[in-house]
Amino acid sequence: MRRKTKGFTLIELIVVIAIIGILAAVLVPTILGYVKRAKVSQYNSNAKTVYSGAQLAITDIFKSGEELDGDAIFINSVKGSGVCTAQNGDTCDITDYIGLNFDGYFGFVMNSEGSGASYALWSDQPLSTSNFTGILTNNEVTATFETGTIQVGCHPLKQGS
Repeated sequence: MRRKTKGFTLIELIVVIAIIGILAAVLVPTILGYVKRAKVSQYNSNAKTVYSGAQLAITDIFKSGEELDGDAIFINSVKGSGVCTAQNGDTCDITDYIGLNFDGYFGFVMNSEGSGASYALWSDQPLSTSNFTGILTNNEVTATFETGTIQVGCHPLKQGS
């Protein structure tokens, strides 16, 4: 009498592996898309924190009687520091408004009157004045994650594509 063996045949195993491969081929790009959108959202949220902190710091500077130049670009060059410096040497410390544990590289551009921030950028890589070309759209922020340039978040975002 023949004994019946338990287990899977080679064909059954190959079919299961093929199905798993097809599912992985479909799911991996989808998951990577979610990860990229989450990163874009995080960067934009951090830029919003910088923008809000800059607005509060600028208000306090005005209350103290000091003035800041309009259209100046203030950049933080030390990761983990809230001090931003402009090209003319003016400084703006937003540490009290963003918290001591806020990390990354960021900066903001003053409006033309010098009474507030026009927009802010945040990145996990050092920024330079060449990164401050104007308010970005969400699509332009997303493109920084695809092109290999410095990845930045922006607040506020320009409407449109």
